[in-house]
Amino acid sequence: MQHIMVAHDLSEEAQIALQRGVQLAQQHQARLSVLYVLENHLPMAVIEKQMLAADALLTQQLAECNAENAQVLIKMGRPAQTIVAAQQAHSVDFLVMGDHHQDSPEYFSGTTLERVLQRSAVPVLLAVESDVVAYQRALVPLDFSLCACHALHHVFKLLPHSASIHALHVLEMAEVHGADTDSEITWQTSLFDQLVMDERAKLPETGPSITHELRQGELHNCLTQVIVEQKPQILAIGKHGRGILADALLGSLAQYFLEYPPCDVLVVK
Repeated sequence: MQHIMVAHDLSEEAQIALQRGVQLAQQHQARLSVLYVLENHLPMAVIEKQMLAADALLTQQLAECNAENAQVLIKMGRPAQTIVAAQQAHSVDFLVMGDHHQDSPEYFSGTTLERVLQRSAVPVLLAVESDVVAYQRALVPLDFSLCACHALHHVFKLLPHSASIHALHVLEMAEVHGADTDSEITWQTSLFDQLVMDERAKLPETGPSITHELRQGELHNCLTQVIVEQKPQILAIGKHGRGILADALLGSLAQYFLEYPPCDVLVVK
């Protein structure tokens, strides 16, 4: 990561995102920008007052986080479009946002977070953990898709070397149908072992440790159970884009855990 951007809306949830952005910028010695977007339908006198107040508040918060060198950007426009345009204009390669959609009447669907995730070409981190320390435990739902492998690679680079990553592959089946045969499970396990081995070979020799397992059942149930067991600080999900409808919905897995984040959630294309 070379340039991290925090999309800030002056809420308490955005304060958590700011603290996470500062922590990651310091860990990776990356540039840090904080973006606040004003919608431009207000009178200019009001906009100018809000711009000054936002700049003062963000500057103060950055000073409290010992990040005085960060850049404060205040722009006018529609939030989602402006955030994505700012990513491109400022060569941002990692975006951090807060969980402010919890108070939205639209909840998640139709919110700025969803619109940004649909359009963003860079990984987006939804930061909800108030205990902002360097990540030590990550969980990656890993299937054989390219985007899931990208999620593994991104979270590997994000974490310190002392951390651990647990990759979970779910052999999906309706739980009422019973288990697959032993030979099927053995074959799927060997394929998954090979996938993890191949992906690990593409990563730097030094870095977080990677463990993996295969479970059989319904995807959400298995993943929820592993989250309870592993207690990850970050969940890294690949964003499936299989056609217009799937892209609009972000994929059911990503959407569910963005609506109900059990920890920080990283979404990667």
